[in-house]
Amino acid sequence: MLKIYLVIYNMLFVMSLPILVAVIMFNKKYRKEFFYKIFERFAFYGNLIKQHDKPTIWIHCASLGEVRAVEPILDNLKADNNIILTTITKTGREYAQKIKKTNFVFLFPVDIYPIMLKAFRMIKPDMIIIVETELWPTLLYTAFKKNVLVVTVNGRMSEKAFNIYKKLSFFWKVFVNLISIIIARSSDDSDRFKILRENNNDVFTSGNIKYDRDFSTDFKRSSISLKEEDFIFTAGSIRDGEEEIIIDAFSKIRSEFDNVKFFIAPRHITKINDIINFIKNKNIEYSLFSSNNFKSNFILVDVFGKLQEIYSISDVCYVGGSMVDMGGQNPVEPAGLAKPVLFGKYMDNFASESKILVKNGGALIVQDSIDLASKIKELILDHKMLKSMGQNALETVEAQKGAVAFTINMIKSKLYVK
Repeated sequence: MLKIYLVIYNMLFVMSLPILVAVIMFNKKYRKEFFYKIFERFAFYGNLIKQHDKPTIWIHCASLGEVRAVEPILDNLKADNNIILTTITKTGREYAQKIKKTNFVFLFPVDIYPIMLKAFRMIKPDMIIIVETELWPTLLYTAFKKNVLVVTVNGRMSEKAFNIYKKLSFFWKVFVNLISIIIARSSDDSDRFKILRENNNDVFTSGNIKYDRDFSTDFKRSSISLKEEDFIFTAGSIRDGEEEIIIDAFSKIRSEFDNVKFFIAPRHITKINDIINFIKNKNIEYSLFSSNNFKSNFILVDVFGKLQEIYSISDVCYVGGSMVDMGGQNPVEPAGLAKPVLFGKYMDNFASESKILVKNGGALIVQDSIDLASKIKELILDHKMLKSMGQNALETVEAQKGAVAFTINMIKSKLYVK
């Protein structure tokens, strides 16, 4: 049955390729992603030289967020292992290459059996570590046939994603069962994985490894000509539809406070021109972050990789994808910088993290632009509330740390187990 499902999956994958290519060719963002180091997607990895006295661990991350989350694990494993890291996205690969915490970085091979088999023959992994929720049937099948241990770390399965997998459980159970060990980030995630498996003895809960990151930064307000008395609000990783909410909130705030700076950072840098056009239609004066000359109090972040630094100098942070139904972005990063966090009601991707922040007084839920403006105003006027929320957010993050140690111990105890 396993082989039959794999054949059907590969056939459907191949049949859908013409449609996927057509979509890619007519979408500037996807086209840029697709042609970036395209030969790596077909497992042309060049001269892959490894130290043969060390085990080889293949770590797969979908994108930038997962690469950043797994950094503490890379730090712990890189000395004693050959580390090959793959990503789906261009930004994830570029960041992984930049931090130099692995032996090799490549794009993830297309999940078709001949290509995946070629990747295995080149990498020759002793263990595969999948970060969060990357369920690729051909990868899992090939690892099973090659007797390679597969470990999911920081396993995440939102309720929305789980409902999709559950409807197709006759198919997905076969492949989820091929994962040797699942280390989930919360009990809710663990429970959802268990429903999709037969053997639940190898499902563990570690907590979220994103709490264990080093959030510190040396970035200063003075480096971008901002004053200490400025009140800085940052909306990070916003998605389509949220730009209007943020701009409306800014319009309400600026009429009362002339020292408030709004930074708005889209989740995808390719959306910059769309947001600029929207801002112009609203007759809002704006500055681009790249200009380093902020003549306006509304600053559009048009550069990649600066969000953590901007969060660090902010007074209040909003995490995007949460006032539109996109599952929300990670609230831990601003919380770990001792910043009060705001987000909308759609936080399915970070349900446990958002709930505990709200419960501990480190975050507030906002409904719309009126509510957002009201809560920002409240925090501007109440310095004591501002400080206590930031401290509560930081203490919440500190109390949740320990997932990386748990995960590392589990990986090391299983590395040589076949």
